[in-house]
Amino acid sequence: MARRRWLAVAVAGLVALGCARPGAGDGDAAPLPPSPSASVPTASTAGGDAGDQGPAGDGAPHNAENNGWKQRHELSPDEQATGDALAARIRPNLAALRKAGDFDPASARKALLDLGLRPDDVGVSEMRQPPGVVFEVRFPEAGCVIGDVRPERLLVEVTGAAAEFGCLEPVTH
Repeated sequence: MARRRWLAVAVAGLVALGCARPGAGDGDAAPLPPSPSASVPTASTAGGDAGDQGPAGDGAPHNAENNGWKQRHELSPDEQATGDALAARIRPNLAALRKAGDFDPASARKALLDLGLRPDDVGVSEMRQPPGVVFEVRFPEAGCVIGDVRPERLLVEVTGAAAEFGCLEPVTH
């Protein structure tokens, strides 16, 4: 009997320590401030370079490495100007589709090809949550004009391509 009581007290204590502390995920409380005695490893104390360190707090220790495949080419000023000019040409054709309520991928592809773009440089697909389309237009050397057309908006962005996947990040779930 005493053993069961001790076990019940121990379990209740563990539950209270693990679940009832402020900032333990209840959504209302701020996280606990770091204790003054806690030391945060730096690049020099961790034995790595600054690129190996993830964000302070709850970030994974190799977050930057794990997401390195998402890193995009940084556009030069000339590449940015080329992309901006291409985006300015693309926007009116896709805005006309949006205004007409045409969210068919074939229509969006035709609207882009009507600009004289090479078919190999243009990609269009249906959005996962229709109606809408997602598009990509590649331009030299490693630039992209990407975006989407949907009833509530037209998005046109200029960005660099990623080495792993090109212009549009693949859908992962």
